[in-house]
Amino acid sequence: MNSSESVIGVKTRSMNVCERVLQPRIKRDYCHISKEKKAQLIQTVLKQKCKIKKIAKDLNINYATAKTILHCFKKKQIAFDADPEIKRVSIGSMKEGSKLWVQIKVNDQIINHYEYFDEIKRIQ
Repeated sequence: MNSSESVIGVKTRSMNVCERVLQPRIKRDYCHISKEKKAQLIQTVLKQKCKIKKIAKDLNINYATAKTILHCFKKKQIAFDADPEIKRVSIGSMKEGSKLWVQIKVNDQIINHYEYFDEIKRIQ
């Protein structure tokens, strides 16, 4: 057996590296997830305490995509068709001793000077 014959049949490590570099990369397929699916995912995982992997499988969503959706939701607190809450507002009285003065200046000259709370009482 010749030494040249045995060399032809053997691939070196550098040849394998070159082949890997020259092969084009397969691009990932990105799919758009509808708002309905996102809302359903968030609702079932956060409110019903189901596992992300199970819900992602049921909705035909990639597990990594589902995790990303939940991460973004928690970070940004995205509202999905949430009903607005009605809250009551209470009006408190101000202390009589508190004073807030308002000065209006133009070129270091005071044009107007008044107490803020007195002005509010006068307007009401």
